[in-house]
Amino acid sequence: MPVTPLDILQKQFGPARRGGYEPAEVHAFLDQVREALEASLREGLKLREALIERDREVGGLKAESGDIKEALILARRLALDMEQNARREADLVVGEARLEAEHILSSTRDEERVLQEHLMRLRTSRVHHLAQMRAFLDAQRRILDELERE
Repeated sequence: MPVTPLDILQKQFGPARRGGYEPAEVHAFLDQVREALEASLREGLKLREALIERDREVGGLKAESGDIKEALILARRLALDMEQNARREADLVVGEARLEAEHILSSTRDEERVLQEHLMRLRTSRVHHLAQMRAFLDAQRRILDELERE
C-alpha cells in the first residue's frame, strides 16, 4: 500500500527511550518528506492528465494522415520522458531524504555517545565525592570519639 502525504502528516511515533530523536526534527523532516511527496504526486497527476488529453486529441484525429500518427508517437515519447524525469526526480528526493535521515541518525548516535561518556564521568565523580565525604565524616567521628573520651 503506497504511503500518502496524509499518512506522513498523521504518523505518530511512540515515546523515545534512552536518547531517541528530537521530536521537532522528526516532525520537520516528515513535513519535508510530505511536501516532496505531494509535489511528486501533483507532477505525476499533471503528467497523467497531459497524457490523457493528448490521447483524446489523437482519438479525434485518427482519420487524418500519418503526420498525426507521428505526432501521437512523439507525444507518447514526450510523456514517457516526462514520466521518467519525474520518477528520476522522485528518486532523487527520496535519496536525499534517506541521506538526511542517515545524517540525523548519525548525529543522534554521536550525541548519545557524548552524553553516555558525560554520564560515566559524572558517575565516577559522584563515587569519588562520596568517598571523600565518607573519609571526612569518618575523621570527624574519630575526633568526636576522641573528645568524648577526654
